[in-house]
Amino acid sequence: MNSEYVFAHLTVIILVAAISGTLLARLNQPVMIGYILAGIAFGPSGFSFISSQEQIHFYSELGVLLLLFVIGMELNIRSFIRMWKIPTLFTVIQVFANALIAIMLSALFDLPLYVSLLTAFIISLSSTAAIVKVLEYLGELHTDIGHITIGILVAQDIAIVPMMLIIKECGSFNSSVLVDLIIAIGLVVLMIRYLGKKDKIIIPTRHLLPSSDLTPVATLALCFASASIVVLFGLSEAYGAFLAGLFIGNTQERQNVLNSIKPIQNVLLMAFFLSVGLMFDLRFLAENWIVVFLVLFGVTVWKIFFNTVILQFFSIELAKATSIGIVLAQLGEFSLILANVAVQSKIIDTYGQKLIVSVTALSLSISPIFISLANKTKELAFVGDNSMESILKVLLSKRFSKNVRSLSSEYKRMKSGE
Repeated sequence: MNSEYVFAHLTVIILVAAISGTLLARLNQPVMIGYILAGIAFGPSGFSFISSQEQIHFYSELGVLLLLFVIGMELNIRSFIRMWKIPTLFTVIQVFANALIAIMLSALFDLPLYVSLLTAFIISLSSTAAIVKVLEYLGELHTDIGHITIGILVAQDIAIVPMMLIIKECGSFNSSVLVDLIIAIGLVVLMIRYLGKKDKIIIPTRHLLPSSDLTPVATLALCFASASIVVLFGLSEAYGAFLAGLFIGNTQERQNVLNSIKPIQNVLLMAFFLSVGLMFDLRFLAENWIVVFLVLFGVTVWKIFFNTVILQFFSIELAKATSIGIVLAQLGEFSLILANVAVQSKIIDTYGQKLIVSVTALSLSISPIFISLANKTKELAFVGDNSMESILKVLLSKRFSKNVRSLSSEYKRMKSGE
């Protein structure tokens, strides 16, 4: 990495990210799309302002690490423990079913087993960062739909540990790998049990830190320290950052820390989505657009269908289950981490990595579509219509969707007048 140009690169790309994010916000679209576009524009497939693969890899790892730290801070373990059964069982069924299907397909079409498993793992994960923003936009963050969705995201974030270890040790799954798996999963379980105690953990920050200005600095120091320590146990830096955020976010100092770090939180999120854009290769998309869009379409439809079917087993109304299934249809930031691990383990080549990055970036970029579809089924759930015919009509017919929206508004007015 040429340090002479790093500052100039950062200055220009952050300025462009701010401008593009502002434009998208004015168009009432998620700002993260603006950040991704800024990364594409100034990455290797755009103006090549940042073309060094070493530099892009650095920004990518830093973006993912900081994103997972923020996600960990915002997750409430106590809320998850109160309703852990549905999210945990949902995630277990989802991962094992996708893996079983992948194994059968690998045997049927003579595909490499670990490529199939990697695909199954990626399909099983959703984007915590994007979905939280979608739930906020829909006003569902603190409703039943929001609570179930967030619980599933927490369970998926925990499931990434064994996924990474399995992909990392492909072809050499022995007793030492099993020990690493037990340690990793045991570490998460112990932390959840510890953080889920009735009394919140007290961190004496006021005694340790003479000034509140040091709180965000100390918080980030803990993030990077945790990221460095877990590497000794064979885990990724990003997962260590997630554990640090999880710990801080479930202490009595949670609100103070969140308030102090709020000014830089959006910057951390920008770093991640910017890195996604930098890794996105427009030339690859132009040459392989049919494959990319077929994979994106197939994965999205499968995730909506399969998520909805699983949720139906937990006696969740069809319209509400469909809404949650649509929200969870976006691919997640962990896909990029798994892709990097798979490349290092020589499971996939550069083509496979670019395909995963392209599909993930496009999946994150079409948030407005997910928001629109989920909003339609949410209104259908509100009026109590759970027939499959109505769900298909509300998704495909503008006229029917408009009628449902009007009926939903009338129900809300009646309910508020009671």
